Amino acid sequence: MAGGRVSRRRIGRVVVAMALVASLIPARSAAAANSNQTSDQVAAEIIRVQAKADKTAKLWSLAQIRLEDVAGQIQTSQAKIAAASAQYSDLQAGLARIAIDRFTGGAAPSILLVSGDVTENLQRNVLKNIALDAGSSDLDTLDAVRSDLQNEQAHLDALNVQSTQLVADLATRQSEITTQLADLATLRDQLKNAEVKRAYEAQLAKQKQDEANAAAQRDAKAAADQAALVTAAAAANPPIEARGSGLKPLPAASPATTPARASSNPAATPPPASDPTPASPPPPVITDGSWICPVAGPSAFGDTFGAPRPGGRKHEGVDMMSPYGTPLVAVVAGFANMKTTNLGGNSITFDGDDGNGYFYAHLSSWEGSSRHVAAGEVIGYVGHTGDTTANHLHFEIHPGGGAAVDPYPTVRKYC
Repeated sequence: MAGGRVSRRRIGRVVVAMALVASLIPARSAAAANSNQTSDQVAAEIIRVQAKADKTAKLWSLAQIRLEDVAGQIQTSQAKIAAASAQYSDLQAGLARIAIDRFTGGAAPSILLVSGDVTENLQRNVLKNIALDAGSSDLDTLDAVRSDLQNEQAHLDALNVQSTQLVADLATRQSEITTQLADLATLRDQLKNAEVKRAYEAQLAKQKQDEANAAAQRDAKAAADQAALVTAAAAANPPIEARGSGLKPLPAASPATTPARASSNPAATPPPASDPTPASPPPPVITDGSWICPVAGPSAFGDTFGAPRPGGRKHEGVDMMSPYGTPLVAVVAGFANMKTTNLGGNSITFDGDDGNGYFYAHLSSWEGSSRHVAAGEVIGYVGHTGDTTANHLHFEIHPGGGAAVDPYPTVRKYC
């Protein structure tokens, strides 16, 4: 009854094949849409395509995380089905032995050995009647195991459907990001024009300022909402008035006049806001301006730090989608240690001279060997080695060489 095993390698081949087919379809460059665009229009188009690519990249990353989770669930379900099937077979064999012993004292009854003419229900009824006194509990267990087996098989079938859909979604996202990054690369070539570059930098600065203002407004609203909750809670639970002399006992209040206490009546406590405002992102780790974007070319990414991964892991970096072979550079001066891992493929553990640790994964290849490098020096190239099927850089930041922190704010600031 076990379902088909999902092969990560097979899934990878399907996704890559679909993406390659899609990449052969000619795509109209966003930059070629209107050769008479003004500098401001070109700058706005760059920002628009970048935002669209970032959104697609985040959707891809989330779909990849979900696929890994489903693949883990499929393996668990397959193991449960195998164990339940073995238990079911053992129970059937045990009941048959009990029935034979009770019916013949050791001689096999012909009705239990007939196959084909005697239906499964008839055989089971014979077993049930013969083993009623000695095997009733086993029969109940058999029913329970068979029900669990059927339910688990249905669960596995549903997981396989999800897996197939997620593979298709990943292929679609990869095709979209390939086209969007190609458009972005063409558009960014126009930044060589000084006028376009000035317009782009001005619009980008305004966008970042607008985002900062929006974050400040969210923080202010969150603080105001929290203050309102505290005020409402205090109003629902007023402090008991102190009695100075204590000579006269405080008269007992009737139930109808006793103010409701929040501690004794949970319903009186104001409910939390139904639509909480999102928390503002943490500030960038690097703020002195000496940092360099690790991807020396077009890239797109979203914030998926902390997303759950199989085996109880969490996503400790940012996935920066970029075309195959795009150069990767040292974000600061430091020592680049090239190595290969099962999950990260061709990777670089980077000890920055700034005291922070960095991690690059899924490289197609390294540039040179392990060594001390200068900031901005090429150390590798974008690829899809390790536990992935899409060209991207998995990048982590470890302040002081410690635990990983969300690299998105830093990367967003410098890339």
